[in-house]
Amino acid sequence: MPIPNIAQVKTQNDVAMLKHARNTVETIFRAGNAKDIVWRPPFPNSHNMGSCRMSANRVDGVCNGWGQTHDIKNLFISDGSQFTSSGSCNPTLTIVALAIRQADYIHHEMSAGTI
Repeated sequence: MPIPNIAQVKTQNDVAMLKHARNTVETIFRAGNAKDIVWRPPFPNSHNMGSCRMSANRVDGVCNGWGQTHDIKNLFISDGSQFTSSGSCNPTLTIVALAIRQADYIHHEMSAGTI
């Protein structure tokens, strides 16, 4: 099986959007009388997503809508890597919701003897 090589490359647009976001947030913080604003590097602290993308078929991604991998029937992906792209906010609650839904699916499938 091929081994993935995952790299995150920042484009000029990524850098510009990050600078704009920081300036906007800093303006908001200063308006609220913030004294010390400490910025952390965005990478690798960001929510990296999309390395095991959800898709209807194996040609377009790694797992189905339940997070079940197309190639290994009893292997499930339960994190943000199954998202096809990242959203604009913290993905934790969506990941939790999908994991709970996935657990119900796994329970049902195991009870039916299909996995």
